[in-house]
Amino acid sequence: MSDVVVAVLPPRAASAARAREFATGQCRQWGMASLCDDIALVVTELVANAVRHAGTDIEISVTHLSKGVRLEVRDGSTRPLRPRAALSSDEGGRGLLLVDALSTRYGVLGEPDGKRVWVELYAA
Repeated sequence: MSDVVVAVLPPRAASAARAREFATGQCRQWGMASLCDDIALVVTELVANAVRHAGTDIEISVTHLSKGVRLEVRDGSTRPLRPRAALSSDEGGRGLLLVDALSTRYGVLGEPDGKRVWVELYAA
């Protein structure tokens, strides 16, 4: 059993569903099914953001931690993530708030040719 699995997906809307299946399937293999719902929401949001704002291939890595999972989503845009205050009438704009609420911790690593958003979730 590998401690890290990686997938590369194209910048298409359907990639969010593929990323969700990839990440939750891996969580189940590692016996961390209790994290699957949160992982599904987080990876969907991060991949959808990468598709919408970066338009580049998206690399997803899932790492097994002793008590949880680390998820990383890398895209080819150097544009920083900016949480915004969404109005109640806005259809979007709450994604990073959701990521923050569901994760134990998260952050962004800038790279010369893109960025990597990482999220850690731990089983209760």
